[in-house]
Amino acid sequence: MLEVRQLRKSYGGRQVLAPASFVLPAGQCLGLAGSNGSGKSTLLRLIAQIEKPDGGDVLYEGRSVLGNRRFLRKTLGYVPQSAELARELTVQQQLKLWQAACEAACPLPADLLDLLGLEPLLKKPIRTLSGGMAQRVSIALALLSRPRVLLMDEATSGLDQDYVPRLLDWLAGEYLPGGGSLVWCSHHPQELERLCGAVLRLEDGKLMA
Repeated sequence: MLEVRQLRKSYGGRQVLAPASFVLPAGQCLGLAGSNGSGKSTLLRLIAQIEKPDGGDVLYEGRSVLGNRRFLRKTLGYVPQSAELARELTVQQQLKLWQAACEAACPLPADLLDLLGLEPLLKKPIRTLSGGMAQRVSIALALLSRPRVLLMDEATSGLDQDYVPRLLDWLAGEYLPGGGSLVWCSHHPQELERLCGAVLRLEDGKLMA
């Protein structure tokens, strides 16, 4: 179970995320909705520890995981709103680099390569990829460690359209029934309805049911 307790964040004296709290049990998906700039990405970045909160805590199975690098590499998967990849590497090099950091088993998992259609891209430099291809690689990086908690920030935005239903089917049919916990941030009501047991809305940095 993932628990977020009173996470908050300000920039330059301006509060962008008021104290936010929620509980996400295993096997469930929590949706995040809201307009651009409402604080959705900030909340996910704080949980993923890309940024440091001004206060609050993140717990997994009852224990604080702030500053726990093993949790970030072995248990949490995070897909940012825009792919953050090393342009000088090939797709295979990027995947294997993160696989080693996660202490994941080799070789690259065939089921993941198939899900995201990455086999033909492995030798390609990341700088040559289209936006949709890069998004597939970003999603693969989040899934490499077989994370029990998955944070996905507009994961279908820019994704090749053939892969949107494949990803949603896998999340709904395999990941969640297998006990994974998913936070799904999206502007698309049909995606939220398909995946989420509950949806929270952020407006002006304030979390509402």
